[in-house]
Amino acid sequence: MVDLSKKIRFAWSVLRRKIVHVNLQLLYTCNFKCRICDFWKEPYSEMPSLSVEQVKVITEKLARIGPQVISIGGGEPLLHKNLLEIVRILSKNNFPVMICNGWFMTPELAKALFQAGMYEVSISIDYASPAKHDEQRGMKGAFVRAVEALRMLQENRVYPHQRVHLISVVMEDNIDEIDSLIKLSRELGVTYLVTLYSDNRGRKHGMHSNSDISSRLLELKAKYPEFVALRGYIGRFSEAINNGGIDPCYAGKNLINIGTTGNVSFCIDNLEASAGNILTDDIRVIQKNLIQQRGKIACKGCWTSCRGSIETLMYGKNKLKSFLDYYEMTKDVAVEGGYCK
Repeated sequence: MVDLSKKIRFAWSVLRRKIVHVNLQLLYTCNFKCRICDFWKEPYSEMPSLSVEQVKVITEKLARIGPQVISIGGGEPLLHKNLLEIVRILSKNNFPVMICNGWFMTPELAKALFQAGMYEVSISIDYASPAKHDEQRGMKGAFVRAVEALRMLQENRVYPHQRVHLISVVMEDNIDEIDSLIKLSRELGVTYLVTLYSDNRGRKHGMHSNSDISSRLLELKAKYPEFVALRGYIGRFSEAINNGGIDPCYAGKNLINIGTTGNVSFCIDNLEASAGNILTDDIRVIQKNLIQQRGKIACKGCWTSCRGSIETLMYGKNKLKSFLDYYEMTKDVAVEGGYCK
């Protein structure tokens, strides 16, 4: 059931501009070879995964600074053999969410994830064309399996507050396919989100032009109720592309990343800049180190959803619109039907 006190404490953290979002990499192993990611390559692919006992330590320490949205990631999180137990542990004090490729989803697993306390699952689909999506993800059949995963998840939610999203990484070669992807979301009875591609980590190629992506996304947002991304977030995509990011960045203050060995950095693009290890160090000391690092590393080179949505809520110009959009993104949806049914 929904813990009202947990939600109130989270809202209080948002108002005080505390750490409210944690990216938690359980493992870097993946069954895909996506062109837009390098975690499936060495040295990441050889790194260990977090154990259940380590996750318990992490949640105990995070509990000292209030509940957070914990985005379970990788690699492919469904490859972790103890994922269900980890979700149960995280859900006691936090709001676990997950983005995955959907390849290993089954109806039984979908229901078990929601019974364990998962709040939200997003499945990645970047192109309306199955062939283009499969090529991007380096796996034949990826598109079909992702669509089936969305159906399984939507049909097996346990509580109305649990949500299922189709999410796309926005690039210059798929902006014209967003309309079709939103329509696919509507057919599946799920909602639609986007994140802006970042080439800030590793040696990845830029995949954006200087076109006015924001105007196009805002038009689609006004047209389709299924498109639940925050207007203040997508409204700055063009600015981020043209200026090489959004400045200032509040990662480390409101957002942190925890890697598979427990090292804490202010974001996933700066894994080497560790502020300490949450498995061995005091969380308050780590917080102080993060603040000190923010003053030394001037980085603005991304505008991904994990950062952009939080910063839009906390620092955006039109907070009323942002909170209304956030409500649409998280509001209850009847378990027996989809978003538009």
